[in-house]
Amino acid sequence: MKTYDLRKNFSVGYFLATREIKRNNPWSTALVIFVMSLTFLNMILMGGILIGLAEGMMNSFKRYYSSDVLIKPAIQNKDISETSLMKNVIKALPSYKALSIRYTSSAVLENKEKVKIRETDIKERVSGTLVGINPKDEDNVTGISAKVIEGNFFNEYATDEVVLGKSLLAKYSKGASTEPRLENIQIGSKLTLSVNEIKTDVTVIGIVDTGNTTVDSRIFISENTMRNLISNQSLNASEIAVSILPSSSDIEAKEYINANFPYPSKISIETGEEALPKAIRDMKKTFSMLGNMVGAISVIVGAITIFIVIFVNAITRRKYIGILKGIGISAQAIEISYVLQSVFYALSGITIASLLVIIFLKPWFVIHPLKFPVTEGQLAVTSGGLIIRGIILLLTAFISGYVPALMVTKQNTLDAILGR
Repeated sequence: MKTYDLRKNFSVGYFLATREIKRNNPWSTALVIFVMSLTFLNMILMGGILIGLAEGMMNSFKRYYSSDVLIKPAIQNKDISETSLMKNVIKALPSYKALSIRYTSSAVLENKEKVKIRETDIKERVSGTLVGINPKDEDNVTGISAKVIEGNFFNEYATDEVVLGKSLLAKYSKGASTEPRLENIQIGSKLTLSVNEIKTDVTVIGIVDTGNTTVDSRIFISENTMRNLISNQSLNASEIAVSILPSSSDIEAKEYINANFPYPSKISIETGEEALPKAIRDMKKTFSMLGNMVGAISVIVGAITIFIVIFVNAITRRKYIGILKGIGISAQAIEISYVLQSVFYALSGITIASLLVIIFLKPWFVIHPLKFPVTEGQLAVTSGGLIIRGIILLLTAFISGYVPALMVTKQNTLDAILGR
């Protein structure tokens, strides 16, 4: 019997709700739906942009620095022992795609072309990490040549040419740091490179911008020149970045290398995820929390909007509600009608906002990512996230519609009809 009553009340409530929506001013209905669309958009966009910024930093770190697997010497070692053996182990990896062997050392660049007005003037210089690479191998792993914003990337036959990360230059780092930067550096500028008290003249042929501070603070040079500068005759590398085939497991690749290299205690192997700096991971958690806070505020705004709309509607129609109760319509059916109206507003707003995000905004952000000083940001929105936020907004709308309807239907029927 109770099931029958509930079904009957729902049927009557649905009839009353559709009749009310049809009789409402279309502009008022459109305005409420518009507000709900903006509310849901705000729930999605703010969190999506903040998380997208953190994910952009994570992706650029993995894409242009660590790749799928990053191998470094253990803490007690200065280089990777038996690098040639390690190279063979990596190439035997079933999911192997490419590798890049890097030689690194701290270095200082001085601007030879800066004119000193006084003898006491300090030379214009900047410190950075010098990285010796095989440009072809590095490009196969990271595709770094595609991120050259000025000039060109060097080839394997280059000897005195360097490519600089944008963070070393003042014109790309204004306001980003108080550390010294090189001024007025252009393609073709002559610099003095100092490594372990050995100096050599180099020419700037390119500038890269990957959106990753680790890579954008580096000085790239050919591996042959690098090894001569640091007197490395052993061919032991400072780090090796490994790229594996798509859809392959980086964890399995790490375990394979660890199991097949005879000196595992002398190296440190990390997946691209494990190599991420703690600061970037913490930033994603912080941005996610901020996005949730903004979303919560949006939910409150949406709840207040629906509450006011339903409450005003119910209060102005007290006499009508009293008549409905007087002719035998149950209070539960009337409450259901107002709840269905609020759910209609919320569902319409959710649908419009979701279509706008999926069809227009997300593809637009892929083609035109947001340019931040530290990286490129995209819109981090998933179907799961949309569904969860949609359910939250619907539940909020349900409560916001039910409470004012309950307040009005609890009034005495005769008082409601007489307007007392």
